[in-house]
Amino acid sequence: MKGLKSALSVFLAAILSASLLSVGASAEPAETAADATLHTEGNQLVMANGETVRLMGINVPYLSWDASNADQVFAALEIALDDWQSNCIRLPVVPEFWLGSSHDSYKAIIDEVIERVSAEGKYVILDNHSFYLPDDDDLAFWESAAEAYKDHPNVLFELFNEPAMCTWRQYFEGGTLTYQGENDWGEIDNITIDSCGIPALLDAVRGTGAKNICILPGTNWSFDLSYCTEENFRQFAQSIAEGEAPDNTEAFVEEYVEKYFMDDPDGNGIMYSTHPYPDRDNWEECLLDTIMEYPVLVGECGPTEKTDGFIRELTSNDRSYLDMLVAFVDQYELNITPWAWGAWPYLNQEPSDRLSAYGEYMMDYFEQSNETKAVTLYSEVDYQGDSLTLEAGQYTKASLEAKGFDIAGLASVSCKDDYYQYTITLYSEDNFGGESYTFVPRATNVTQTVSGFEPQSMVIDRGVAEDLLLEHATVTASGSVENQPAENLIDGRNGTYWLNESEEPSEILITLDGLYALNGITLAHASEASMMTVFNASDYTISVSTDGEVFTRVVDVTNNTMGLTEYDFEQILACYIKIRITRGSLINNNNHYLAEVMAYGTPYTGSTEGIDVVINGVSSEAVEPVGNEPAHEAPASNTVQIVLIVVFGVVLAGTVATAVVLLVKKKRA
Repeated sequence: MKGLKSALSVFLAAILSASLLSVGASAEPAETAADATLHTEGNQLVMANGETVRLMGINVPYLSWDASNADQVFAALEIALDDWQSNCIRLPVVPEFWLGSSHDSYKAIIDEVIERVSAEGKYVILDNHSFYLPDDDDLAFWESAAEAYKDHPNVLFELFNEPAMCTWRQYFEGGTLTYQGENDWGEIDNITIDSCGIPALLDAVRGTGAKNICILPGTNWSFDLSYCTEENFRQFAQSIAEGEAPDNTEAFVEEYVEKYFMDDPDGNGIMYSTHPYPDRDNWEECLLDTIMEYPVLVGECGPTEKTDGFIRELTSNDRSYLDMLVAFVDQYELNITPWAWGAWPYLNQEPSDRLSAYGEYMMDYFEQSNETKAVTLYSEVDYQGDSLTLEAGQYTKASLEAKGFDIAGLASVSCKDDYYQYTITLYSEDNFGGESYTFVPRATNVTQTVSGFEPQSMVIDRGVAEDLLLEHATVTASGSVENQPAENLIDGRNGTYWLNESEEPSEILITLDGLYALNGITLAHASEASMMTVFNASDYTISVSTDGEVFTRVVDVTNNTMGLTEYDFEQILACYIKIRITRGSLINNNNHYLAEVMAYGTPYTGSTEGIDVVINGVSSEAVEPVGNEPAHEAPASNTVQIVLIVVFGVVLAGTVATAVVLLVKKKRA
């Protein structure tokens, strides 16, 4: 008995010690507010602690037409921060007032805006609200303003509002711009500008030593971002070289890139701004390359169909435009500051605080976006219990607790549908080190039983989904005609295809080189290989397996006519993908066509307890199979139930064994 008491004393002392350590850690003074300074990583804005930030706010433009509109500015500021829950303000200002006789009072208003916004840990986009092309006044403005707000953690510099009526060469190189005619808001302009070019503004800011993120505009009233990536810029330089230096194009391009391409080795990064108003076409063609490489701000937007007054009701064109806008912004998770509070097309019914119909639409969108970010964590399996919605980024246990969520209780994770794929990695240490478990949402069960440890930190990665089959798979099929082999299915080219002529169902088996957590499969059918749609496979199933014997069906389709079929599902483990075509093309049931198979997910790093993992007949671990049932296709829910039963059995057995050992020790004592 004494031995048992002694053991229990040691055990209880260990628990008490661990509890005290835990209490001591939580009782320490709260950390000071996180450094709000932003830098760019790929196409995201990131704080010093690794958390990403998506800027969502509104334009407060009063200082762009009056140097002393303080009352209106601060009234709009409160509405933006409180009612709209904005995390940023786009503040249009103009060099004329900054450099003029009212400089001191004008700057004092701007200072107070920045002070109020930064006190809430939010951001001010200082927008040089100038048009056409920059000149010496714009240079002088930034030499002064950048010095004033150098390295302020909550201030971003938008270097120029809307380049217009200029060529890309004038945008980059500067020179003399002359224009006479109607501008974008229906007024007649007669201008001559001796421009320094947009890159000179970035040089002016960095020349002060300021590292603040700089926001650069596109052309065509800041819509078109076609030549902002280095690859596209080089193509632009090449087109100039072919006309001006045909015998020395390579040297010309390198010199041109060195002189005009806007990179940022000395600052916290650059992002771009676009203004996709309704009359702008080809959004993806003009914007997508830059969206994939840089953070992008939709700095202005709004319906423009009416000529005056407030938008008290949305027309069908207004609503169609806004639906397209928010779908585009959501799909690529763009930053956004719609135009404007107090200016046409009016988010409000000026001079009141009552929202216009356009304002109501955008506020609803802001509320929805704040409620559901990139991923949502849950404290119970199957997306139940306490929840926390987050953008991609790095999070420690302490930072999540400050947001009201205990990472130790993480049980399931969902994600919103957009262009990106998210992967989540849990770590056993609070510095993003130690043991790790990576998975893809949607995941119904990510408890400690699966990861094998209590997580202390977490990284949510956002990236473009990559087809796992291109480099990690082999493929066989039950048959194929000559010159249309199964290998065409995973060659990454929709122009090739597999064909089998058979009265019996065709089976395609794809073998991965390891165990993967999948959350999506896409099939490209015959029409994607430039064939007629009538050749697309009509009836088929897609199933997955970890051992090549027991398959779980994830897709069951009849009467398909589409050329590209995309299937997203909850995370499921797989070493094999089986496609079974039971009905071929509409015009010939015995012709089974398929152009490409694509699969998305991540290598699985969690526990394989109770899971039989066999690749090409070789078991990856000495793990007993779940059962000895013959090969069959089970519903996914049955598979989950089996795993849960096994896990519960292991836990129960461990508990019973512990109780028996203690009882035996007690009797022996």
